[in-house]
Amino acid sequence: MSITIRQATIADKEFVMLAIAEAEKSGNDTISYCNIMGVSEQEFLEMLSNMLDEEIEGQEMYIPGFLIALVNGIPAAASCSWVEQSGNMASSTLKSNLLMYHTARSVLLAAMPAIAALKEVNIDRTPGSLQIESIYTSPQYRGRGLTGLLIKEHIAQHKTAHPAITKAQITLLGCNEAARSAYTKAGFVQVKEKKSDNPIILKLLFCERKIMMEKTIN
Repeated sequence: MSITIRQATIADKEFVMLAIAEAEKSGNDTISYCNIMGVSEQEFLEMLSNMLDEEIEGQEMYIPGFLIALVNGIPAAASCSWVEQSGNMASSTLKSNLLMYHTARSVLLAAMPAIAALKEVNIDRTPGSLQIESIYTSPQYRGRGLTGLLIKEHIAQHKTAHPAITKAQITLLGCNEAARSAYTKAGFVQVKEKKSDNPIILKLLFCERKIMMEKTIN
């Protein structure tokens, strides 16, 4: 078995979209954005395609920010990374601007209660830290350590470009035990948790809490 890792290009757009969508499902059947915005999966994927075309760096909807792991030349896993606020704007702001620009006003207005509720479990990212998001491995390639290899390569590349980085962070749903186990094996530990008793949160995310995990970078 031959494993190689490379930066994603526009030719990988379909696989990157799959990675983002599946990561947002967090083991469930529905993309969280579909619940939040009240749109179908196809409608969201069309929006996502347009957002990726904007090429906005510093958040997870950015194709060049992804690394692709290939097994025998076939895309098998992917994940995105960036240094938080390296461009002096928070990733949450960048992503919100993208979503607002590519979402119909009527959809945005209807989604406002859900967006407001989600702030209850929002965990702020640390400026200057490495962020790793949208981690996905195709089912047939799971159990081969691809997540760990991708994370290791993300860290190596960013440490070379940004020597001052001292930690990497991953934010995920607290109910996603499979993901937490994989990140623990990669050297991450839980450092924060935000939980809400708001029933809207459970309906939107299928989990009432988010956690942040960190890994020290030497």
